[in-house]
Amino acid sequence: MRETPPRGLSTELRPFLSDQLAHNVAIYPKDRMAIDNAGAFIPRSRFGHNEEIMRELRRAGVFSPPRVEQVRLRPTTTQPIDCTRELRWLAEHRDEYAGQWVALDGDRLLSYGPNAREVYQAARRSGVEIPVVVQVESADKLPFGGW
Repeated sequence: MRETPPRGLSTELRPFLSDQLAHNVAIYPKDRMAIDNAGAFIPRSRFGHNEEIMRELRRAGVFSPPRVEQVRLRPTTTQPIDCTRELRWLAEHRDEYAGQWVALDGDRLLSYGPNAREVYQAARRSGVEIPVVVQVESADKLPFGGW
């Protein structure tokens, strides 16, 4: 069974319209606009009649501001993370682990090695949820300042 376009709708226009919009276009007279949730169809005969087009679009609610529900957010406070024990451990053990990646939990060494991913995974396997993972630089190395 072959689908036939609704009465009053040309076959070349049919593929470009949704079923609902095509139904509306078939019902409206030739010079009327069809507006629904799929969009607006403006007949060629209406081109150049901008004020009329705008008036119909406004009446259909096309330019209505979207409804926005007011949501009240409560400000949350987060406590800063205290890394003083990790920094102290790094200062004390810098020469022993220079060039290595280390994973720390406070002042406790969880894992170390040349590969950051492996060090992190080993630290996670030890049961620490968020370990501090850092590459230890030797004390005599100059800091990188960027390009």
